[in-house]
Amino acid sequence: MAVVTIAWGCYVMPIVWSQSGAAQIAGYIISGDPFQAKVLTSLTPRLDIIQSEKWDHPSAVRNSAVIRLRIFENEISDGDQKSIDIQLTKLRETVAKSLANAPADPFLWVVLFWLENTQNGYNTEHLKYLRMSYALGPEEGWVAVRRSRIALAIFPQLPPDIAEYAKSEFVRLVDSRMYYEAADILVGPGWVIRSTLLAGLKDATELNRKLFDNTVYRMGYDVSVPGVEQREKRPWD
Repeated sequence: MAVVTIAWGCYVMPIVWSQSGAAQIAGYIISGDPFQAKVLTSLTPRLDIIQSEKWDHPSAVRNSAVIRLRIFENEISDGDQKSIDIQLTKLRETVAKSLANAPADPFLWVVLFWLENTQNGYNTEHLKYLRMSYALGPEEGWVAVRRSRIALAIFPQLPPDIAEYAKSEFVRLVDSRMYYEAADILVGPGWVIRSTLLAGLKDATELNRKLFDNTVYRMGYDVSVPGVEQREKRPWD
């Protein structure tokens, strides 16, 4: 009996440790905390263990998907095509497994949409994944930040219903006091359509409009937020 107990412990403890460690790291990643690329890459063997488990642990697989996403993004930055291809394959497999176990995850649906476009190019067939993400998690701020970046980057190609979702989501970010995140999105993927996004802020509260305007101004940009008095143009504009 003692031998069986020891054997069981040797099998279970590494898995439990891997799951709890993955959960903690995934939480940090979701919060936006930085990690050295080599630190995350070193976790790959443990992620492979989670991926290959006979009995699925939905939360563990999801955490693994979050970590693999950051690893993949790091590989894109490094530009090593071979590593990019390897990590893309692993990420797709993990996302697919996680959604098979827990299909109500709005974050992974938008990740799947992004992956499809990244690997195969934009296709209207992929929009069903983005729609699913909006339907399942319309009010989740940290999901909205990533989803907003992805949607606004291809805004001219979005059908009317999803375009409305994207515009409304931007307003919700401001009204949720995520001023920096919204400002960063505006001056990034949303800059081309900034007039449309800013016009939509008429539906935000006055205080949030003013604080958002201050945030954008501190970032070095002059914009026209509805209901907010415009400052004098900077001398270098």
